[in-house]
Amino acid sequence: MKSLAISELAICVPQGSPPPWRSYLQTKFTPCMYPLPTIRVATKEDEEGLWKILEPVIRNGGAYVFSLDKSKKSLMDYWLGTEKTTFAVERGGELVGTFYLKANQEGLGNHVCNAGFVVAQEAEGQGLGRWMGTIALEEAKNRGYLAMQFNFVIQTNEPAVHLWKSLGFSVLGEIPEAYRHPKLGLVSALIFYKKL
Repeated sequence: MKSLAISELAICVPQGSPPPWRSYLQTKFTPCMYPLPTIRVATKEDEEGLWKILEPVIRNGGAYVFSLDKSKKSLMDYWLGTEKTTFAVERGGELVGTFYLKANQEGLGNHVCNAGFVVAQEAEGQGLGRWMGTIALEEAKNRGYLAMQFNFVIQTNEPAVHLWKSLGFSVLGEIPEAYRHPKLGLVSALIFYKKL
């Protein structure tokens, strides 16, 4: 099977063997439902579009540990940081999602990948998170990572917990009362792991 790099991904049928996510695209993203998404490496020019996706998630809390009043500059410096590759997901000419890949640790721990994902609020519930997760796993493997680990998945973030379990991640542990949820108080965080 031909392995595709992220830069080659598109909505057209690739030559040769289809990538592993092709059948998922065909069953979940039919033209009568939603236009097929495309993916590319994000650039500094995407800051406004990325901020539009990220800001509501940060302001509402419950998904990331960032303070609710984190500034745009600080968040963009993090999300587009040089230690990671950040991707922009578009559909119909609009940014509808973003994720990044990076080494979970430096040096002798850099064979394990870490990632972060956000779907635009208007695109939630349409399978886009699963689509991004599937592509991220394949891309991480293509980049030579041996596993993917999420260090801090907030236990009350039920869509994320369900998604990662359904994509074959195991819960390695629970950190009690690790997150100060703005509505629910102290809640646990989970550590997720999947061998690639």
